[in-house]
Amino acid sequence: MSLSAHYTVSCRTDGWFVGLEGERYGPFPNGQVGALIAAVQAANHAGKDGHDARVLLRMADGRTDAVWIFGVNSYPSPWVEELHRIAQLPRRDRARAPIPSILSTDLQAMIPDSAVAGRA
Repeated sequence: MSLSAHYTVSCRTDGWFVGLEGERYGPFPNGQVGALIAAVQAANHAGKDGHDARVLLRMADGRTDAVWIFGVNSYPSPWVEELHRIAQLPRRDRARAPIPSILSTDLQAMIPDSAVAGRA
């Protein structure tokens, strides 16, 4: 029986956070981009340790969907690499960065344009 390590990325009034087992980590300086990157990195390590590791994204409407699952999705995920590149841009350039075209259709629908561009 494997233990679960479900990392939930969500937005609160004071920023973007990653939740795990009742603990909240953040806020992340690069908003949703930074929280997603950190969550996938942590989930990958947990998966290597034998956990059922996944990253969940909680939307404003309360819906939560898995956006990365250890053993199913590649690591590093192409969309995480693109988000990492955007996160490294100066703040003014992040605000103008387009949504990465490599994101899956489902993930694009879940992430607001402003969040990916670093404005969240």
